[in-house]
Amino acid sequence: MAAPLTYPNTAELYGRPALEASLAPAGPALRVERYQLDATALPAHAHADHLLLLHQGAQPVVSRRRSGSRVEEDLFHYGDGGLYPAGEYGPLAWDGPADVLHLHLNPQLLEDRARQGLDLTHFALRDQFRLEDGLLTHLGRQLLTATGAEHALGQLYTESLTTALSLHLITHYASYEQRIANAGARLPGAVLARIEAYIEAAAEQVITLEALAELANLSVFHFARRFKLTIGRSPYQYVLDWKITRARQLLRAGNQPVAVISDTLGFASPAHFSAAFKRAVGQSPRTFQRG
Repeated sequence: MAAPLTYPNTAELYGRPALEASLAPAGPALRVERYQLDATALPAHAHADHLLLLHQGAQPVVSRRRSGSRVEEDLFHYGDGGLYPAGEYGPLAWDGPADVLHLHLNPQLLEDRARQGLDLTHFALRDQFRLEDGLLTHLGRQLLTATGAEHALGQLYTESLTTALSLHLITHYASYEQRIANAGARLPGAVLARIEAYIEAAAEQVITLEALAELANLSVFHFARRFKLTIGRSPYQYVLDWKITRARQLLRAGNQPVAVISDTLGFASPAHFSAAFKRAVGQSPRTFQRG
């Protein structure tokens, strides 16, 4: 299989110039362009920069991307975006006219910014085929306008916008891990608060160890180890205990069937819920509710 083609610039990939572009790069970290495109299909390709796409057209478009046997397809509305880290991508197509902002970010400079003041063992921007983020859309529009400014204040504004964009991507769309100087360090209170809020918000969903570790910006291994050191229980046992405690509260209220409470708390089935509850409490949910 031939390697994907690498295009020096997006205009060459699309076969047409940008409708608008920053008159001067927004510093070495960022380049901003706007394209109006027809329905088309692109071959497998590669790009050296991180690429943030922001859809500006009033008409929704369906985009499809293939990677090996996997196909991703979604409907992009005005303001929706996609985040594609530097690297190789399979064929891509969309079914109608598209008006798109392209923000090209220098991977090394973004990583350097993430590492400022932190000793990281790794840093990676996460691929997002489709995302909804109003702040990214706002920053993209502002950057397209601001990057052409030549006076000092305009340049300062551009740098501020670029910094805001970088920090938002690092905070919400990157995975990284700090080197642990003390492998026995406890998790900070702020991380535990994030975990508690996440469990509360996602109680009806399957809560994975990977999702909890991501809240602490740690690998699964280091997170599980530090969590047990901090709490005295494994993450799995902590989540199960939290759900059993919430189940007791709901059963005491007496106004919901056991099956509904099981679904509300994300158990695989009422039978699974009853077995877990009985192991923890010593009696079945129905017996507890009647008592």
